[in-house]
Amino acid sequence: MAEYLTPGVYFEPQEAATPVIRRLRMDIAGFVGITERGPLDTPVPINSWRQFQSLFGNFVPYSFLAYAVKGFFENGGRTCFIVRIAGNDAAKASLVLKSNDNTDVLRITAANEGSWGNRIAIALTQVRPSSLSFSLVVIRQQQREVFTNLSLNPDSSRYFVRLLNRGDERTAPSQWIYGEDLIAPEIERTQELLPNAANSGLKNQIGWLAGGKNGIASLTINDFLGKSDPVFPKRKGLSLLETVDAVGIVCIPDIQIRPVLVPEPPPVLDPPRDPCLHFPESLPEATPTMTDEPEKPPLFSPEAIFTVQQAMIEHCERQKDRVAILDAVLVSGSEFSLTIDEILEWRSRFDSQRGFAAFYYPWLRVLDPLKLGNNPTRSVPPCGHIAGLYSRFDFKLGVYKAPANGELFWAEDVTVEINDDEQAILNPEGVNCVRAFPGRGIRVYGARTISTDPDWRYINVRRLMLQIEEGIDESTQWAVFESHNFNLRQLIVLGVSSFLETFWRQGALVGATPPEAYYVKCDATNNPSAIVNEGKLIVEIGVAPTRPAEFIIFRVGRTVEELEIVER
Repeated sequence: MAEYLTPGVYFEPQEAATPVIRRLRMDIAGFVGITERGPLDTPVPINSWRQFQSLFGNFVPYSFLAYAVKGFFENGGRTCFIVRIAGNDAAKASLVLKSNDNTDVLRITAANEGSWGNRIAIALTQVRPSSLSFSLVVIRQQQREVFTNLSLNPDSSRYFVRLLNRGDERTAPSQWIYGEDLIAPEIERTQELLPNAANSGLKNQIGWLAGGKNGIASLTINDFLGKSDPVFPKRKGLSLLETVDAVGIVCIPDIQIRPVLVPEPPPVLDPPRDPCLHFPESLPEATPTMTDEPEKPPLFSPEAIFTVQQAMIEHCERQKDRVAILDAVLVSGSEFSLTIDEILEWRSRFDSQRGFAAFYYPWLRVLDPLKLGNNPTRSVPPCGHIAGLYSRFDFKLGVYKAPANGELFWAEDVTVEINDDEQAILNPEGVNCVRAFPGRGIRVYGARTISTDPDWRYINVRRLMLQIEEGIDESTQWAVFESHNFNLRQLIVLGVSSFLETFWRQGALVGATPPEAYYVKCDATNNPSAIVNEGKLIVEIGVAPTRPAEFIIFRVGRTVEELEIVER
């Protein structure tokens, strides 16, 4: 409080407005799976398909993840987090440049693990003994990065490690590699330590990084789940999404990946020679190219797939701020879908009484740029497309709108045709069908969760309640340690009521008037002296979602040190 020395009237500003409760996004997806390249075991936010390609690469035969992310953005998704996984033997490609006296000078390493690094070439040019400098060209596919006048001297502004890894005001750092100085600090840096192409094994001044490995063949379900491993205790896989509070949808399409035979590319033939042109008797030796022996992913058993999908449900129930999209499984060891009876049996193995997961059947056929087996399409799990549909409905209408009867884009067909009689069997059991309708496209024709509780039967109700709970939880943390009195109770009631009224006006809650749609109770009746003396503040909130039209009650309890929401 300000100190006043002179008698008079003074005005002190005081915040009297009701704290605003913000509506949080529920459309952000979290994907766990295999990519061509990119940061390993790190949740990375992605805002477009092009950004995904830039960081994680393109479509690959041994993964469904790129197809799922493409489907997510094509269907209205705006933001997702990618967690790249790999087996414990994943390795980065590298190349060591040696000096004139055969001393190791510079190790060039791919930015991250994977065989993609084996296709990076390094050209050593312009070695200048007088200035102790050299130049490098990093070549990947049709792109080049040029680093000129690199110095051996660590004190130089053109020091090779500094330029490669961090760049300067004129030179951007490399996107694909980083450098490591291998010269011992006590050794004097003379021209004898300049890189030598012949000693480094370079051919025509060009060498390839080697030793990169995807770590695909050694994948286990622990890599997907991130369970504790005494040898590799680092957090990874699904457990990494626990650190990302923004995620509202969880997808793991690659647990169903299958080994695919990649056809060998056709041989490159010499073009016909024009007899009118002069050709030397012997052509110069061509720059060697690098080829990889592709790794094949393991074929996970139905029990392993069940373990991962059950873990997704438990993860969402534990986090209480997201839902899981479960893909139907295929016949073990084949590309064929299960029968209706088999799908019902598989679906019956899961249960989430609070509706934290939804199950979708069948798979989709999408255009395949890889054309595996000379097939223009590929069968992929639908989770990415459906997560994008969730996002599209969220932004167009709101979380309260059931994400059903919406057309799926970037999909050519479904793998199984479902008719009305078959859906009449599947829908009551919580199997959401993806159907192809003549003239209307491919549409999601169901919005049920896997819960048997009627209150949590619909995925839009589950997600609406999560959005309300998350918004209240995060926006009322200011109340912790505040004095428990009438003013505090009224501020919370006014803030929560105003927040819920926005949902009612949007049409997310049932009722002709606000009192019919929701109530907020925080007074002496549910906060008796015994509760107050324990340092608790109880707020009871009831809302009537559009489907079903019953009140779902949850309680917000504040203790001395934390705020907790409990559904009833």
